[in-house]
Amino acid sequence: MRNSTKIWTTMALSLVAGALGLALPVLAQEAGGDAKPAEPQADVPAEAPPAEEPKPEPKPQPKPEPKAKKTKEAMPDLGGASGGEVDVYGIGDDLVPPGSRMDWAKRRDIRVVQKREVVKEGRHGLSVLAGVVPNDDFWTYISGGLGYNYYFSEDLALNVHAVYTYDKATSLRTKLESNRPEGYELQVRLPQTLVGYTSAGIDWNLLHGKIGFFGTKLGEFDMALCFGVGAVSTKVTTQQFPAGIMRIDAAGNVGGYLQFYLSERFALRLDYHHLFYPAFDDAKNDSSGGLARPLAVTAALTWFTAPPQ
Repeated sequence: MRNSTKIWTTMALSLVAGALGLALPVLAQEAGGDAKPAEPQADVPAEAPPAEEPKPEPKPQPKPEPKAKKTKEAMPDLGGASGGEVDVYGIGDDLVPPGSRMDWAKRRDIRVVQKREVVKEGRHGLSVLAGVVPNDDFWTYISGGLGYNYYFSEDLALNVHAVYTYDKATSLRTKLESNRPEGYELQVRLPQTLVGYTSAGIDWNLLHGKIGFFGTKLGEFDMALCFGVGAVSTKVTTQQFPAGIMRIDAAGNVGGYLQFYLSERFALRLDYHHLFYPAFDDAKNDSSGGLARPLAVTAALTWFTAPPQ
């Protein structure tokens, strides 16, 4: 009887222990959710350094594309300089930021020109002259003639010209010789009247320059001093020859000219000459009347021969 009780007691304890073994995992899962039991870790020495993380490999960089060259249309206009070139101010297209205003450069555009566009050395020039002698009280002389130039160099030339003068009475002489209330006229007798003159001399060019016309054309000009000697023809009147006789005397002249070049072959020349020759003394009938100093102003159209090869 006592053994049977032990057997049943042992069996009951075994059943209770088995039931508890099955119930414990279910209770642990309900209490911790989906938590998994920690896995056993391997023993790690305390002095071991932490493991280094692997470095990422550098990604290959794409090659830069070549920059497109700036065209002339994409850059401001520099007043004549093409793309990449440098103008007279030392400013190139590539140096100007896009969108910059260059109106001032267009307004101040200057083109480089040669020192002399028209070469004179070794050339001949033929001129047609017309002018006046304005500094006589009783006569106004209208003059016309021909001229010739040969240019030894750009600054030195031979000048030969011959001029004939036509005399016309001034208003002063006309008033003196007009009818008067007394019924008689005054007779004005001039002892010496200019008829014409010739001269051969040297033109010494002092200045060569350029001048702009209305901002559209650039012309050249020369300025020179003139020295010459020659002869002068005059008409003199005396008591014996009231109608006048011709006289020729030696003469000299100094002056200058201003010559504008119209083209390679033509030029407009303005001359100023002061003539010096002996004045006639009708009382002594000789050239002891002092020094006559008429002023001659002429304008000439000059034609040049072809430049030497």
